[in-house]
Order: sequence, then structure tokens, then C-alpha cells
Amino acid sequence: MSGVILVFCATLGYGAVHSLLASLPVKAAARRWFGPSADHWYRLGFNFVGGITLLPVLALTAANIGSVLVAVPWPGVIVLAAIELAALMLMANALRQSDPAFFLGIGQLGNKPSANGLITTGAYGIVRHPLYSTGLLILWCFPILTTGTLAFDAAITLYVLVGSELEERRLITEFGEEYLRYRKKVARLIPFIF
Repeated sequence: MSGVILVFCATLGYGAVHSLLASLPVKAAARRWFGPSADHWYRLGFNFVGGITLLPVLALTAANIGSVLVAVPWPGVIVLAAIELAALMLMANALRQSDPAFFLGIGQLGNKPSANGLITTGAYGIVRHPLYSTGLLILWCFPILTTGTLAFDAAITLYVLVGSELEERRLITEFGEEYLRYRKKVARLIPFIF
């Protein structure tokens, strides 16, 4: 049981660090400390730190997999795999819309501004945070659920709920009334549920 609690807490800790680094005050602090050049490398560094700090959480989850709670039988596995494939395709579409070079942080290195403003079509016309939504769908549709993966999935879900709210605030600051109008028309994470 302590391993499951450890997985849950470590995952929430990862989410807290990730959200803190994505915040406008931390980005502004980086700009003050390193000058305007921080804008060019911050996203790449953010993604690097995000990837590196996720690895121990994944290793901890694998080491504390726990007992099996649910194992979906064979015909159901096909349905879940189809849902996950559809989610992956929607995720790929959202990434493509987001300008992959800028999403990864590579585009900012060339001093070229992103061509994207507020994206409201395609995957972003279905939900405001399609990367979060599809990621959760992929996690929760895995055919085997253990106590360890339940702790991980629950903590990631909690992180997404809090993190998407923080991101909403940042987007309102960045896009103002345009984002508020978009927010009235499109659901945050689950289509048609506001």
C-alpha cells in the first residue's frame, strides 16, 4: 500500500513542478535572470526537464505495479485499442495544429515567431485541451488496471484538472476576450460538457 501512495504522491509532485515551470511568473523570472534570450530556449528546457522528471515517476510506477484490479477480456481489448488509436490520431492532429517545432521548443531557437495565434478549429474545436483529453483517454483505456497504475492515472487526472485550470488563466491573460468567447463555445476536456 505504501508503494501505491508513493506513486500517487510522486506523480502529483511531478505535476506540481510541471505546472510551476509553465507559469508566467517563472517564465518572467527566467527572462529577468537570463535576459530576453530566455524566451528562445525556455520551452525546450521546459520540455527537457518535464521528460527527465517524468522518468523516475514512471520507474516508480513500474516498480510498484501492485495487484491487478481490472483485466479486460479479449473482445474488450479490441474496443479499448480502437479508442486509444482514435485518441492517438486526435492527439497527433492537435500536435500538428500546435506547430510541432514550437511545441517542442525547437522553433523558438531560430528567433522566428510562431505563426499560430489562438487555435480554435480541428481538435481544438472539440475540446480546449485536446492533448490533455486524449492523454487521459489513452491512460484510462489501458486494458489492465493495477493498484499502481490506478494511483498514477488518478494523480495524472488530478494534475490535468488543476493544470488545465492554470493554463486557462494563462490563456485568458494572453488572448483576453478572444479566449473568453472561445471558452463559452468549446468544452474544456470532455466534448459538450462545460
